Amino acid sequence: MKKITLITSALLLSLSTLSMVCAETISIQRITISGNKRIESDTILSYIRIKPGQTATDDDVNQALKELFATGFFNDVKVSVEGDNLVVSVEENPIINRIAYEGNSKLKEEQLKEEIQLRPREVLSRTKIQAAQQRILEMYRAMGRFAATVEPKIIQLDDNRCDVVFEIHEGETTYVRKINFIGNKHYSQSKLKDALITKEYRWFRFFANDDTFDPMRFNADQQSLRQYYYDHGHPDYQQIAAVAEITPDYNSYYLNFSIDEGKAYTFGTVGLVSLIPVVNADEFKPLILINSGDVFSAKMIERTIEKITDALGNKGYAFTEIVPKTTRHPETQKVDIVFEIKEGPKVYVERIDIQGNDRTRDYVIRRELTIHEGDALNTSRIKRSERNLKDLGYFKNVEIIIEQGSTPDRAILLVKTEEQSTGELSFSAGFSTIDGPLGTIRFLERNFMGKGQTVHSELSISKRHQDINVGIVEPYLFGRQLEGSLDAFAYRSTRFSSYTQITKGLSPSIGYRLTEHLSQVLSYTIKQDRVSHISSQASSFLRGQGGGYVTSEIGQTLYYDRRDSRIDPTSGYVLTLSNSYAGLGGQAKYFKHILGGTLYYSPIEDVVMALKGSYGVMQKAGKRIRIVDSFFLGADSFRGFQYGGLGPHDNRTGDPLGGTRFWVTTAEAMFPIGLPNEFGVKGAVFTDVGTIWKSTETGPFVRDNKYIRASWGVGLVWNSPFGPIRIDYATPFRKDKMDDTQRFLIGFKSKL
Repeated sequence: MKKITLITSALLLSLSTLSMVCAETISIQRITISGNKRIESDTILSYIRIKPGQTATDDDVNQALKELFATGFFNDVKVSVEGDNLVVSVEENPIINRIAYEGNSKLKEEQLKEEIQLRPREVLSRTKIQAAQQRILEMYRAMGRFAATVEPKIIQLDDNRCDVVFEIHEGETTYVRKINFIGNKHYSQSKLKDALITKEYRWFRFFANDDTFDPMRFNADQQSLRQYYYDHGHPDYQQIAAVAEITPDYNSYYLNFSIDEGKAYTFGTVGLVSLIPVVNADEFKPLILINSGDVFSAKMIERTIEKITDALGNKGYAFTEIVPKTTRHPETQKVDIVFEIKEGPKVYVERIDIQGNDRTRDYVIRRELTIHEGDALNTSRIKRSERNLKDLGYFKNVEIIIEQGSTPDRAILLVKTEEQSTGELSFSAGFSTIDGPLGTIRFLERNFMGKGQTVHSELSISKRHQDINVGIVEPYLFGRQLEGSLDAFAYRSTRFSSYTQITKGLSPSIGYRLTEHLSQVLSYTIKQDRVSHISSQASSFLRGQGGGYVTSEIGQTLYYDRRDSRIDPTSGYVLTLSNSYAGLGGQAKYFKHILGGTLYYSPIEDVVMALKGSYGVMQKAGKRIRIVDSFFLGADSFRGFQYGGLGPHDNRTGDPLGGTRFWVTTAEAMFPIGLPNEFGVKGAVFTDVGTIWKSTETGPFVRDNKYIRASWGVGLVWNSPFGPIRIDYATPFRKDKMDDTQRFLIGFKSKL
């Protein structure tokens, strides 16, 4: 009986619900639109699904209301049913007449217009205004101004128009005042701060913005700190916490890193085994970059994997992978490592897609990839490709993602890039004891028209030297790994008071890599020299060499580079050999050979020793070698002496005559002087020893000998944002009586 009652109740409930639905169904015979002035009624009707002659429910009416609001054209919408008539009443959003910004000084109006999505003559949209407000706030936060506020104001005008004004209060810059590390024992606070991208605020950092807080940079700092420990012997490193605290006034951030360094490890036994019968592991053991006793380094493990993977690929073993197996011994603080050569999954690259390169051409990106369509999938090559793209400097961020292809043995590589500005315009000024006050204007574009070419121009003016240089560099000439360049130059020099030299010329060159460490550059230079305004008191040798000369010179330079860094080396060495021949036409005819080298060594942390040496020879290929083509030493090439102040001279006038033989050696130590690392200032002590001899001019009035000169001194080196500035004070302690000394030297070179 109870079961029958329940069934009856359910049927009654269903019938009741059905009757309610039927009661809410309305037959719409006509639709009335009101309130619209600018938007046609037919346009409004096209946005709703209900049509005359159809039936509609309350849900359909509500949906019509939502659809009209979603267009963004209306400030208010009302939809109601009156009998069989659907009444739609709208209030149109005004048209934007003008967009203005008030209170902005750090960001120009043009920058703001580029970033926001609002434009004049568009329909006002509350959603777009909120998005524009948020985007402006993000731009100020990227500058470190977290206290910035943006208030949008809408000013109503006639004819349903309006002005939109963003009232901006930029606030003060939110600097990182202090970076703290808790738990560090092996490395000092200053050393760990150097490993971070973010820097503490200093008054002299006005030229950079890495002392302002950036959440993305803060996340990258955590990864940089982790990588630093992994590369310096701490595989057990753990980050306990990373907290960015802002002060109540929004003016300062304090970054706190709580870490557990773990024990310091060195490598124990190092081995290589092959789990593939046809691969002989002994053949690849010389490629291991790790030795027993070396400090544990994740970077060296990764580099070893890359080298062995490349070697296997070159020998036709495409489907292999190198797996490092490590065993830690906490009691001895050693890590044993065995690299296993294993069969890798047989997956091929089906397709490579590139995203985010709105400016850079696809082929510029593809030529930096070490993996291509049809190749075996190789994670080592993918990582190197990613690094190659980052090293270009064209992109703020690069990521290569592996996606599933059309079949399980196919993969798609998605290269995601985020472009950044590659153009630079710089103005710099300084003082040089060689050339006096100087100023430089420099333009540099490292990705010209998205083709990966470098275009540069420079104008430098000083009291004794003025020059202009324009050029272009093509890193892949003829579609090959040949770096081609073309430079046009002109300069005027009065470094020697006895005459003025004006030179104009053109110099193309081609550079290429022979091995990983050996490269060569082939060059050709054609130039015209004009020596004029020769003083009546000048040497008779100089007075006989006035006028114009054409030099047609071909040359080559070999570079063998084993430095740990090209920018700031601390170990390794670099050797150079330059040879040139002038005589392919023109009046100047000679051979020139220069051999040079530098060895770097760091006996203790932060102290770098450098031993430098160079030897040069010039030989006649015609009747004579002009004085202006000869070698000159002094100033920055031999401190303690004026430019041209040592070597062959005219006894009667004291004019330098240059030489065709020289050698110079330098021993130098650079070290911190107690200033914060952010200053970029280091101290130096040095000694220069060498000589120059064998002038092309001979006779009783020429003083020419192989007398060895020597000097010693101290210096300051500042890696400024405008370029390296160096101040040296040198004292010659071995010199010839005709030599001209110069103890104080200021050198300034603007960055290209």
